[in-house]
Amino acid sequence: MKGQTYRQTIREHLASAYLLTDDKIDAVLPAFLDTLLAHMMRLEKNLEDNDLELLARSGHVLKGALLNLGLHELAEMAQAIERCCAIPAAAAELPHQVARLKTEIASFTRQAPRPPR
Repeated sequence: MKGQTYRQTIREHLASAYLLTDDKIDAVLPAFLDTLLAHMMRLEKNLEDNDLELLARSGHVLKGALLNLGLHELAEMAQAIERCCAIPAAAAELPHQVARLKTEIASFTRQAPRPPR
C-alpha cells in the first residue's frame, strides 16, 4: 500500500469505528501517528538490544496500535514479529521483518499533514 492509501484507510476507520468527524480526525491523528512512531522506535531498540522478550511485547503493542487505526495488514506484520520472537530458529528473520514494517509505517507517518496551531 502507498502512504496516501494508508492515510485514507486510517481516516475511514476512525470515522466509521469511532464516529469521528474530519475535524476531530485532523485533531487527533498527529498524536496517534506520533505514538505509532514511538512504538516503532521501541521495537527497533529492542531488536538492537537483542531482547526477544521485550521485542515480542513491543510487537504486540504495535499490533494493537495499528489495529486501532484500522491497519490490519500492518498489524499482521507486527504479529509475525511477535510470533518470531518465540521461535529461536526464526530470530534471523527479525531484522528484515522490522525493517519492512518500519518502511511501511514511514510511508504514511512522515508525510502526515499536521493541523495548523
